[in-house]
Amino acid sequence: MCIVLFVRLPVEKAAIWSLLGGYLLLPSGTTVDLPLLPPIDKTSIPAVSAFVLCWMKGTRYPAPQRTLMIYCFALVFVLSPIFTSLNNSYELQIGSRSLPGFYPLDGVKTALRNLITLAPFFVGMRFLSSENGRALLLKSLPGAALFYSVPMLFEIRFSPQLHRWVYGFFPHDFSQQFRDGGYRPVVFLNHGLAVALFAAMAVIAAAIVYRAKWHILRLPAAAVTSYLAVLLLLCKTMGATVYAIVAAPLALFTTPRAWVRLACAILLLVCAYPLLRTYDVVPVHHIAAAAKTISIDRSASFQTRVKNEDMLLSKANEKPLFGWGTWGRNRVFTPSGEDISVTDGEWIIQFGMFGWLGYLSLFGLLATAALRARTAVRGPVTQASVVIGGLSLLLAVNVVDLLPNSNIFPFTFLLAGSIAGCVRVRTAERSVRRNEVGSRTALATR
Repeated sequence: MCIVLFVRLPVEKAAIWSLLGGYLLLPSGTTVDLPLLPPIDKTSIPAVSAFVLCWMKGTRYPAPQRTLMIYCFALVFVLSPIFTSLNNSYELQIGSRSLPGFYPLDGVKTALRNLITLAPFFVGMRFLSSENGRALLLKSLPGAALFYSVPMLFEIRFSPQLHRWVYGFFPHDFSQQFRDGGYRPVVFLNHGLAVALFAAMAVIAAAIVYRAKWHILRLPAAAVTSYLAVLLLLCKTMGATVYAIVAAPLALFTTPRAWVRLACAILLLVCAYPLLRTYDVVPVHHIAAAAKTISIDRSASFQTRVKNEDMLLSKANEKPLFGWGTWGRNRVFTPSGEDISVTDGEWIIQFGMFGWLGYLSLFGLLATAALRARTAVRGPVTQASVVIGGLSLLLAVNVVDLLPNSNIFPFTFLLAGSIAGCVRVRTAERSVRRNEVGSRTALATR
């Protein structure tokens, strides 16, 4: 499918729809785990395919200048599992349970997986950092959500069955998809929370497209925003609904500079989040108490999440620099070997497995991308600044959701990569335009 897309479409559209299509349509929970190779799944197949085909097809837009900080963060993120393996090459015996060691060979395999994880980032930075590429990226989310709304509405009415019917199994606990007397859609993602986040980001993106005065698939952006907002409410997920309620008005009534500043502040806070949680700076227990006024069930769920994070954070701080590695070594067990932990948030998963080195390299890379957008939104509000600021706002929403959930997907890195190349590409494009104007002037003079 990726080959067909790259043959028939421009490289920007082909890259976007290869990554989005793979994420939305391929089966969740299916992994081919070969010896010495990273897992093959719904994220790695489109990522490698899009990366290779993008470089084979090329682009007419100039390449952004290399940024040392971005490449340093990317290199550390790739190599961090190898450092983790140096201090975890032994089995853990806990009661009757024995956990495998995280050996150097596991570190190399995980490093290759991290390299594939970053492939969409570099696709975005090289092939989607032009004004045209960023505009297509912004409009792709609500466009994809319009098509995805058909199976979503079906599952809201008839229960999440499409994954079972098409692929023969359901990827998660079915009981968690029943909420408030109805069903949350799952379609081909791993959980209803992931579908709700996708819908929330689509609503915000549609509002930004409306601000830029464009259409979405030849439909009025205001109508698309309203339709997707109703669809989001039907997903019955409070967190995703709150994201849209906060971010959509920001997109409509404030400036792109404010969006980028907010995104930078959020990403920098997330970089320091394990430290803030360790010293109880984040008032999570007060938030859990306040949630009782909204819903007893949601408050209990949040308190359970906070309790598990406290336990996991305490264990992670035993090896804060490089972490515990994979194979469940970062989880909490009773003396008899019973697993009593629940790992929901991506932040605690990354921090527990790979320590500060892996955590800061991942979120530092995303933060650096947002920080580079500050220069691009200076001056008067234009369509270009609205798009760059809007992509930064979407990235911030996605990263905020990584605190309670683990919904990190290829589009996250595609967004960050597109933002990361914005300043240098704009400068290069202006230089190309000046050269073209100069050439025309010289010919006219002759």
